Amino acid sequence: MIAQKKNMLPLALVAVLLAGTACFTQPSALAQNGTTAPRPARVRAKLDGFDLTPKSASARPNQIGGASRGAFGMDLYAPSMGKAYTLTPTFFWSSDDAQAEFTFKVSQPGMGGSLYEAKVVGDHFTYPANAPALQPGSTYVWTVAPTLDMMGGPKSASIVIVGGGEREAIAAALAKAQAGSDPAAAQAKVYTDMRLWFDAVAAYSNLIGRFPARGEFYQDRADLYDQLPVTAKLADIDAARAHK
Repeated sequence: MIAQKKNMLPLALVAVLLAGTACFTQPSALAQNGTTAPRPARVRAKLDGFDLTPKSASARPNQIGGASRGAFGMDLYAPSMGKAYTLTPTFFWSSDDAQAEFTFKVSQPGMGGSLYEAKVVGDHFTYPANAPALQPGSTYVWTVAPTLDMMGGPKSASIVIVGGGEREAIAAALAKAQAGSDPAAAQAKVYTDMRLWFDAVAAYSNLIGRFPARGEFYQDRADLYDQLPVTAKLADIDAARAHK
């Protein structure tokens, strides 16, 4: 009897060890074929209110001026109608060539002609402080036209410079954010909370430029880019950088 017990104990221990090993090799960690299982799909942020275009609009302003005529269609990285607090907003668009030239225009509906026009190189442009002033409470149309036809035709969208009580509320929130320990990040959040597309994208882009190792800024900008189909790919790129 004693000899039999000595033989049974090792077998029991082996069974326990095998069971324990199975607990650490579930399919959630490894696929059945031994390869690493794919990561779950990224959760996209849902922040309604950036695009002010009426839902019933039959033609979205972002399409005014002609569709792409070539293989490299240019897109505006903004809502069809978005808000800005700053009087010198930064406008972004797609460009595969860093040296590509564009004609940038700002006009006011019903006024005729252009309020401002310039030749620019690159994929963004900040409205100059010495250009004709943008007025709070007014709506403008901004247009970007590639010089080369192969990059497509011009694209236009609307920008609303907030005014009145909304502008006062934003100023108060920015002043409060300025008093915090990380004022630039806090102000960028104010822009997001107030649905100020142009200010928020510019603010987080500046923060990423200053602090490229801080992943939260990439994620915050990814959350913004998630709001528009035209910037969805940019959101994926920023989200990937945020988790590196």
